[in-house]
Amino acid sequence: MRKTFWLGAAAAALAGLSVSAASGQERGPAPLGPVVGDATRRDVRVPDTVPDISGTWTSQSSNRTIAPLDGDATPFLPWAQAYFDQRAKAEAAGQPLFDPNASCLPSGVPRTLSVPYPLDIVQTPEVIMIGVEVMHTFRVIHMDGKPPPPDYKPSFLGYSVGRWAGDTLVIVTTGMNGYTQVDEEGRPKSMSIKVTEHVRKVAPDILEDTFTIDDPKTYSRPWTARSRFKFDPKYRLAEYVCEENNRNKPDATGKLRHGQGGRLNAIEKKN
Repeated sequence: MRKTFWLGAAAAALAGLSVSAASGQERGPAPLGPVVGDATRRDVRVPDTVPDISGTWTSQSSNRTIAPLDGDATPFLPWAQAYFDQRAKAEAAGQPLFDPNASCLPSGVPRTLSVPYPLDIVQTPEVIMIGVEVMHTFRVIHMDGKPPPPDYKPSFLGYSVGRWAGDTLVIVTTGMNGYTQVDEEGRPKSMSIKVTEHVRKVAPDILEDTFTIDDPKTYSRPWTARSRFKFDPKYRLAEYVCEENNRNKPDATGKLRHGQGGRLNAIEKKN
């Protein structure tokens, strides 16, 4: 049976929140009809002029493939094309290569944007917290405009800085490590990747995230994709235990069933 829970990080961010008296008013420069959002997820200090994207949103566009929105082929550099083709060949032969998610490692950005799991968004003036049901993942979007601190070390989800441009939340994420993939299908990425998201409501209950991948070590040009989410106030993030019944974890010797992790990092060092 499904169990409800509060994501720890989101609960911490919610500690100082209270119901906004203005939660029923239309917000943003381009009203889209009745405002939807969750007053318990939105700090009363957030100005009414800031669009309300708080609450729980379910995926409407999950896909194991993240491909260019314009319909063109993924602009791989030669090494990345060879790597991707090798993965496809191994999967077709029934021997898929190492996937970070199979070892319960976080999806990273932008892969986490296309997973079929819901989001729980908390809005405060200082940060926007985005909880993702899969693997108890949460993103921290820093709204102070400051770059990563000098001692910041690359991480799975990187360092995200956000700002509002009219009715659009612009998020720039850098500082990611090389252990994750762009998508489930296996498009690679390097530590040089920068992902720029443009998040906005295209309907009162539809949130659209158009994101651009800029990784000059992996792709010949920046390219753009898109995800959509639908407001679902009745949903509560469920418990996700990746290691439970995990058939792809390392065996007693530490060897992975479908290849060894870290191979992409070794390839990146050669390019």
